[in-house]
Amino acid sequence: MPLTILHSFVGAATGVSFYLLERSLAEKEIDSEALKRSALIGGIAGALPDILEPPLHRWHRRFFHSYAAFAAAAVAFSASDSFEQLDEEARLAMRTAIAAYLSHLALDSRTPMSLPLML
Repeated sequence: MPLTILHSFVGAATGVSFYLLERSLAEKEIDSEALKRSALIGGIAGALPDILEPPLHRWHRRFFHSYAAFAAAAVAFSASDSFEQLDEEARLAMRTAIAAYLSHLALDSRTPMSLPLML
């Protein structure tokens, strides 16, 4: 469980960083409430792989901890601009969540267990 907490903190930091970067690139003002939401979304999404596949043993990494999930999330992130039914705020929240999820997988990929291709 301690690493799930680490992933949550890294996800929150990723969410905040992503929000600030997006607003800076768009040359838009920083909204403190949206910044807090980005931290919350990032914290939850950063822990999401461990919520879906709890780290109860060394071999807990399955699909949601896989390179296939990483690729699917990366595709969803890049395709998110074409989701015309989403307003700007919803699209930003979705992209923040995906970035935080990817932060979890990036951290796990650097461990000796790494990530499975797909299970």
